[in-house]
Amino acid sequence: MLNRAAAAANDDRYLLLLGADIPLRERAIVSALRTYPGPVLGMSTHPASPLGNRFFDHVLRGDYCNADQALAVVQEFEKETGLRPDAVVPVIEMTVHVSVAVARHYGLPTLSDECLSLVRDKHTMKLAFERAGVPCARHRTFGTLDELRQAAAELGFPLVLKPRDFAGNVGTVLVPAAEELPDAFDYCRGALLEVAPTYDFSDGRYQAEEFVSAPREVSVEVAHHAGRRVVLAVTDKSKAGAPYFSEMGQLVPSVESDNEALRRVATDACEALLIDRGVAHVEILVDGDRLSVVEVAARPGGDGIMDLVERVYGTSPYDLHIASYHGRADRLPDFPTVPRGIGATAFLKTPPGTVTEVRPLPDTTSRETSLHPTAKAGDRSRSDGSYLARAGLLEYFAPGTGHDPRVVRAEVDELARIRTEQIFTVTGGPDDGGTPR
Repeated sequence: MLNRAAAAANDDRYLLLLGADIPLRERAIVSALRTYPGPVLGMSTHPASPLGNRFFDHVLRGDYCNADQALAVVQEFEKETGLRPDAVVPVIEMTVHVSVAVARHYGLPTLSDECLSLVRDKHTMKLAFERAGVPCARHRTFGTLDELRQAAAELGFPLVLKPRDFAGNVGTVLVPAAEELPDAFDYCRGALLEVAPTYDFSDGRYQAEEFVSAPREVSVEVAHHAGRRVVLAVTDKSKAGAPYFSEMGQLVPSVESDNEALRRVATDACEALLIDRGVAHVEILVDGDRLSVVEVAARPGGDGIMDLVERVYGTSPYDLHIASYHGRADRLPDFPTVPRGIGATAFLKTPPGTVTEVRPLPDTTSRETSLHPTAKAGDRSRSDGSYLARAGLLEYFAPGTGHDPRVVRAEVDELARIRTEQIFTVTGGPDDGGTPR
């Protein structure tokens, strides 16, 4: 039930937070509640979920990935209660366009339509980078296997395929040679179509990019407010190898945190896409002085990166992101130079087969801040590289300075391997059947 006392204290307005109910985004709710002087509402197709009941002041019943439905739900709620949104804040990728649609209807601050057209399509994004001189891979679009073959002839091998409309590494795959194009096309297309019913995606929208070899990939969180852009943090990504390059974990601060050229390229990329509010997530390949922007998302990074940044630097990117959307951000902080410690995450990944048992959590060390299994008995381990293949998450923090990131990365990865063995029993192999995860 809506907290009407909170609503009355804020002139019958509320903040609508979209996408904070999924794993590793939950602390956005904490930020909204402590930065907004009124009720904080969420939206869900199942409002009776425990998260909705216990953390939001009220949860609207609707699909926050569907702009038309979300706007209709907000309008109906206004008719019933007289309450209107004061700000609409996107937290995950597939709520960005929805936040723009709802905010535009109510005349609220939001990203521009031109910005939206650039950040939600990897093709128009790359074109904007090229116009602005932001370093990035050459690319071509395709919708069919024949079009992919033509793109490959122009780009050469190796190349990388990905859907134009999604995130989370879904459908991304390396193609080393021409004879592997058909299988790679099927993988890329099949991965998109698996999630298409949920997000209303269309078939035939794919992209091929030249493969940029680099020893390191980082993400840069860039905050925007009142005409300023400030880098909040640089994160080292732990990546699996070819052909999927799936993300296996994150680490803050990055060994590239003092790389001024990197930070400048990140802000240039956001400027090229016309991002002017909130926190944006910029992914960049680093090979010495050679940089290549992979893509930019006009919302905070996922996978618990915001939580790592808050632990390490004491500043919550979610606070800044949300305050920018409801206009109560005083100023952006300077780039932090002195960390409180080092933080990292590692995803639990079970071997191929079927999960037959999930045991109680083992005792953990003082540096393990969270251990959260997500796989259930009966789930089948996936060999593909997207977020759908994860079985859980380990979060880690070591206070103080002087930590070697390479040593910490190895320690966290080993802990994740041990915890996976302690928690899960997996039987069979890649062909034993079972329920796909």
